[in-house]
Amino acid sequence: MAKTTGAKKAGTSAKSGSRKSTTRPAAKSGSRKSTTRPAAKSGSRKSTTKAGTSAKSGSRKATTRPAAKDIAAAHQSLTRAAQGEARLRRALKKHKKAVAGIKAEVKAHQRDIKALKGEVAVAKKARKAGTAKLQNADAATLDRVAT
Repeated sequence: MAKTTGAKKAGTSAKSGSRKSTTRPAAKSGSRKSTTRPAAKSGSRKSTTKAGTSAKSGSRKATTRPAAKDIAAAHQSLTRAAQGEARLRRALKKHKKAVAGIKAEVKAHQRDIKALKGEVAVAKKARKAGTAKLQNADAATLDRVAT
């Protein structure tokens, strides 16, 4: 029986070995670290940085502009900034005038409100005095009727 179990073990190990070799790279390539992945990353990084720096230095030489173009561009940007500032100043002046008009209108309304409050106070006093007189008159008439 020892021979048959050894044969079975050898058969299963051969089968499991073939299973592992066919399924492992497809199923577990992303979940486990492999020795080729880090080497490929570090190699690709080095090659891209070297190529990138050489390409940048060549393109810098090709895109350098004469000083006259730089001065013209700076002058143009300053002109644009001055125009924008002038536009903003005009808009601010316009809005200040509008705000001043609104403030004047608010002050006029506040004066009107103050005058109306004074009139309400006078009317309230007159109403109270009128009710007092009416009560006194009613009391006097009741006294006359009672006597």
